[in-house]
Amino acid sequence: MTIIMIMMLKLLISLIFVGTSVLKLTGKVALDWERWGYPGQFMYATGIAELVGLALFWWPGLEILGAASLGLVLLGALATLGRHRERMSHIAFTALTLLLVLVQSYVSRGA
Repeated sequence: MTIIMIMMLKLLISLIFVGTSVLKLTGKVALDWERWGYPGQFMYATGIAELVGLALFWWPGLEILGAASLGLVLLGALATLGRHRERMSHIAFTALTLLLVLVQSYVSRGA
């Protein structure tokens, strides 16, 4: 995989997480979090955790730590989505994002 493809994959992952973080930090998904039984503060904390993980994802030498933190957020999301039997498209998008993070982590090790 070329360095350009690795960077494009990293940018795609970043766009996904910036988008989801904005939704959380602006409260646009508050009804979902309430329905799942999570407090509003947890929604904001998750949005911040995503942005911190994303910053580490781009920080030279800390990319794997960032990818691991993003992966943990995604695993938590998958657990919540599965437990509450959310739409398959929502689960699939989250699982695909996790796969992208894993692939990017693997290919960037050799770059």
